[in-house]
Amino acid sequence: MKSWTATSWGTPRQSLILDFSAPIPSLPCNSKSFLLKISHVSLNPADLVLLKSLPPWLPFRRNPVPGMDFAGEIVAVGDAVPAEMELKEGDKVCGALGLWDVARGKGTLAEFVVVESSLVAKVPAKWGPKTAAGLMGISGQTAAVMARSVASPRGSRGGGWVLVNGATGGVGSVLVQICRGLGAQVVAVCSGENEELVKALGATEVIDYRAHEPLEEHLADVFRGGQLDAIFDCVGSQALYTNSPRYLKTHGKFINIVGGWSQGVIPFIRNKLRPLSLGGTPRNYELFLLSASGKAAREVAAWVEKGVIKGALIDSEFPMEQAIEAFEKLATGRAKGKIVVNVESS
Repeated sequence: MKSWTATSWGTPRQSLILDFSAPIPSLPCNSKSFLLKISHVSLNPADLVLLKSLPPWLPFRRNPVPGMDFAGEIVAVGDAVPAEMELKEGDKVCGALGLWDVARGKGTLAEFVVVESSLVAKVPAKWGPKTAAGLMGISGQTAAVMARSVASPRGSRGGGWVLVNGATGGVGSVLVQICRGLGAQVVAVCSGENEELVKALGATEVIDYRAHEPLEEHLADVFRGGQLDAIFDCVGSQALYTNSPRYLKTHGKFINIVGGWSQGVIPFIRNKLRPLSLGGTPRNYELFLLSASGKAAREVAAWVEKGVIKGALIDSEFPMEQAIEAFEKLATGRAKGKIVVNVESS
């Protein structure tokens, strides 16, 4: 089978080769997994982090394949897959692998992949595999769980105000839809050229961060005294959190998904553990790290069935042979929504 494989560490162009003779994996006895024929893979910033931070010669990374998100077809069912899964050969499924799976080299940028059944969800009937890969992987699952974490009578479910920083990204674009569906008034932060796009997703107001720099000063003027119930930071702005008492309610939540070069260690210590007496910020800070699951993917599917999520924001699609170019576009940070690799293309 065809498979992208890391032979060194660094950028995708430095580290990846397309292997045309990779062995097709098989299901062992007493397996709770499916063998999937992959059709589409959407890319995540974490994919780039793993390529740069984990050398392929580690003992647990044999022939390491990148990629977390997937959509494909079941071609074989493990003999120990629970019957209540109600999935069979030929079903179209999607989801995401966990970080440990990919760290061990068992990523999704390959024609065939063995996936634990607990990580799999059925593709919603109204969608094709490209949309499913773009929405029901890490980004969609992250958005669903983040939104649920602030859905309380005092928060977004009660019609409060939430801010999404990075509203046109893979996570942000889904957050806008879910938070609006929960009854929140959504303030979307993005470039002005994307205003109509995020309003179509459900944003109540749009703030052009380029026209209002520094952003935190503008927010302090608009939401003076603390009117926001929650802030979802999909960009990673320390200043946005440090100044948050000026626009975030006392019991509001600041949730960040960007760990930076320290993979979240420094932001966690600085914002979560530092006491007020040593300069800490008096607002609830959470660094959100998703553990991929089929349950979270099915939660996204439920939002779709309810009409809350109307679709995935797909920036572009690349053929399998151009996965490196897809990674390079991801690295620019300028994609509007998800970048998808079509594994079936030739």
